[in-house]
Amino acid sequence: MSDAVSDALIALAVGLAACVQATAGMGFALVLSPVLLVVLAPTTAIALMTALGLVLNLLVLLNRTGSPHVVWEEVRPMLIAAVPGSVCGLLLLRSLPKPALEIGVGVVVVALTLVRLRPRPVRVSAATDRAQPVRLTVGALSGALSTAIGVNGPPLAMWLASRRLGFDAIRDSLAALFLGMGAITALTLIPTLGDVHLGALVAGCCLVGVLAGNALGSRLHPRIGPRRLERLLSVIILASGLSAVVFGLVAL
Repeated sequence: MSDAVSDALIALAVGLAACVQATAGMGFALVLSPVLLVVLAPTTAIALMTALGLVLNLLVLLNRTGSPHVVWEEVRPMLIAAVPGSVCGLLLLRSLPKPALEIGVGVVVVALTLVRLRPRPVRVSAATDRAQPVRLTVGALSGALSTAIGVNGPPLAMWLASRRLGFDAIRDSLAALFLGMGAITALTLIPTLGDVHLGALVAGCCLVGVLAGNALGSRLHPRIGPRRLERLLSVIILASGLSAVVFGLVAL
C-alpha cells in the first residue's frame, strides 16, 4: 500500500470515526483502531488514536448546549481504576506482535458489538456498595484495553447503560471518561514516544478529519432516531472488527 493511499485511508477513517462518536456518543476507537493497526505500527496507531481522542472528546463536551450532564459518581471510580489498568495494557502492547494485536482488536470489537445487539440490556442494582467493585473492574479493564489496543468504549457504555441513565447523561459521561482515560493513556505511553513515527501531513489531515467529523456528527445527532442510530453504529463497528481479524490472519 503506497504512502499516499495509506494517508488518505487514515484521514477518511478518522473523519468517519469522529462523525460516529459525535453522533452516537461512542465508536471513535472501535471504527478507527482496526484501520490504524493495518496501516501503522502498533505504538504509532495507539498514540495517534489517543491524541485524536483527546481532541474529539474535548470538543464533544465543549459543544454541548448548557452544562454537560456528567455523572461523576460513576466516572470518578472508573478513572481511578484505569491508572493501574493502563500500565498492564502497556505491557501487552510491548509484548504482543502486530498480527496478534490486530486479531485481538477484531475479536474484542466483534464480541462486544454482538453483546450490544442484545434486545434487553442487563440491569444492575443501584446499591452503591454492590456497584462499586463493578465500577472499579470496568475502569481497570477499560484502562488496559485503551493502552493495549486503543478500544475502551463498549465496557464503559454497557455499564453506564445498565445504570438507568438518560441518553444525554450517558453521552456526556462517556465523553468525560474517554477524555480522562485518554489523558491517563497518554501519560502511560510517554516511554514509547521514541517508537512513534508519523508525518506532519498525515497528522494535520487527521486533525482536519476530527474537526469535520465532529461538526457533521453534531448536526446528525438530533436528526437520527435512536433505533436507526444503534443499527448503523453496530453495522459500522462490526464491519471494522471483522476486517481487523481478516488482516491479522493474513499477516500471520
